[in-house]
Amino acid sequence: MKRAQPSFLNAIESSVDRRRRPRPISRVRLETLLADDRQSCVSLPQGSSRMPSTSELEELAEDQYEEDGASLESREEETVKVCLRLRPCTKTGGRMAFKIKDNVLIARCPGESQSTASQKHYTFSNVFEENVSQAEVYDCCIRPTIRPTLGEPGATFLTYGTSGSGKTYTLLGNETNPGIVPRSIEQIYEELYDNISTEPSLKMECMKPIPLSDESVLDELRKLRLIKSRLQGGEESRTVISDTIQQQHQFEPLDMGDRRVFIWISFVEIYNENVYDLLNVEGDYGKRKAMKVLSNDGNAFIKGLSTLYAGTKEDAYALLQYGLQSATYGATDVNSNSSRSHSIFTVTVITHSMATQRISQSVYKFCDLAGSERLKKTGTVGDRLKEAQKINTSLLVLGRCLETVHKNQKTKKLHELVPVRDSKLTMIIQSALLGKEPMTMIVNVYPTEEFYDENLNVLNFSSIAKQIVISKHPKIMKAPHSTRYSFFLSQAISSPSAKVDTHRLLMEYESLKLENDRLVAEAEQKSAEIVCLQKKLAIQEFQLRNELTDNFQQHFAKMEESYETRIRSAKELVVLPYKHQLASLEKKLKSKEQIIMEMEDEQDDYEKKLKAYEEELSKYRLQQSRVRRLSV
Repeated sequence: MKRAQPSFLNAIESSVDRRRRPRPISRVRLETLLADDRQSCVSLPQGSSRMPSTSELEELAEDQYEEDGASLESREEETVKVCLRLRPCTKTGGRMAFKIKDNVLIARCPGESQSTASQKHYTFSNVFEENVSQAEVYDCCIRPTIRPTLGEPGATFLTYGTSGSGKTYTLLGNETNPGIVPRSIEQIYEELYDNISTEPSLKMECMKPIPLSDESVLDELRKLRLIKSRLQGGEESRTVISDTIQQQHQFEPLDMGDRRVFIWISFVEIYNENVYDLLNVEGDYGKRKAMKVLSNDGNAFIKGLSTLYAGTKEDAYALLQYGLQSATYGATDVNSNSSRSHSIFTVTVITHSMATQRISQSVYKFCDLAGSERLKKTGTVGDRLKEAQKINTSLLVLGRCLETVHKNQKTKKLHELVPVRDSKLTMIIQSALLGKEPMTMIVNVYPTEEFYDENLNVLNFSSIAKQIVISKHPKIMKAPHSTRYSFFLSQAISSPSAKVDTHRLLMEYESLKLENDRLVAEAEQKSAEIVCLQKKLAIQEFQLRNELTDNFQQHFAKMEESYETRIRSAKELVVLPYKHQLASLEKKLKSKEQIIMEMEDEQDDYEKKLKAYEEELSKYRLQQSRVRRLSV
């Protein structure tokens, strides 16, 4: 039979594949006939001895997929946690434009009627009014999310709002009212106190765990001591902050078993769309260089970033204080101490299990976003104008990313690309934007009619974030596309021997499953033996190291004695000829001194004779002068 030539003008029918072979109408999954644990996808009717037909299997599979999808839709999904915090308003009538009802903020434009059509409602996870304390904000928003012992990837915390709305106060606070960062430090160190390692022997670099050598450990400790030496006081203030937090919260130590904990801290700022390291101890602040932000499977890391070890909470406070001294601030018409950059304080908690040798990390990012500004009200010019433009651009990109993520979650069509690479800020926090870790946003609002438009933009921004789902969607097992293997499978099922073959395959699967269980148990036993042998090997290695150390010490002591003896003999041999030369020179010196003394004696005699001659000469001259006078 002559093979039909493919036509490029007439489209191929859907009943044939690209090689002109017939495509079956029905679709049956081979796995459903081989695995007992997958019978929930396609379950055979009980009480029937016959093999169901292909169409029945397909209907059962589609019904099961619909049930799975319905159960997934009914499951409650977790969204981004967005909390609202209002700054105390000192102006009379400032709160007329905003009203609070449960967790809903009602905004009404000043000057408009009281009708509901002109009002806008914004729902938040929590709403904190002016009289809510820092401790209540932390307990509601931050404390439940910090769970480093559960192996979770961490979380990202953002403070967002207009300039002067209280973002930095919420994040850092002051000595009497600490913010969420010092409270998080207290929680982490108090809960993990007994398991935190004093030496930084394990570190994460480029998302990979790396054990540090003794030289690297000493270098990390040197950097920490150098930073502490550069700080100007602050010990009393840190003690007061710690005592205040301990009085307001009850942090209890957690049972970590045999796991050791390593805590690393980094601090960066994004100034004019350039990332700078705030914990760099090697370079000069005036000559600091911008750093590159790289990404690995949606996880961002900064190339060459200084990540310092903090074995105690005092070390963490010192690093926080040192980084804040290097951050960029400036004055505007709205805020006299306005943040001119986005700052990100990162705490990385690494846990290492000694028994299972498993390593996990939890990364907590605390982002103090610079306030969105309107140039007419802030009065920025020159460098401040450039800074404000960069700040507004990065916040605009962040809003676009949140909007794109929300749009992709609502639609089942082709998803748009989230523009995380358009800004350094979104690149660093892309793990939270892409739903790989929880994200909590605390929106700060200064409820005055003067900043109504700016606050409205902030509220619109936060309303988008509130609707974003951060929980990972479990992958739904979909029916496979029809392939040419389905055709042969349908023929095998329709044949008289299909029941026998299926039973044989199921029996083979059961035997393979038992064999697999046996091999798994054997592998676990071998793993336990390997762990025991590793411990014995470690003990033997320790003993061998001690023996080698003792032997080398004795050997070096003997070598030192022999070398000292050889050095002494060599010194004596070298000094001996010089001693003889010194003796002969001393003899010559004595003879020369004797000669000099004799010559000095002769000189004295000559001087006496010369003096006698001079006296005689003077007498002779006197006589001659007298004779001349007489003759005259």
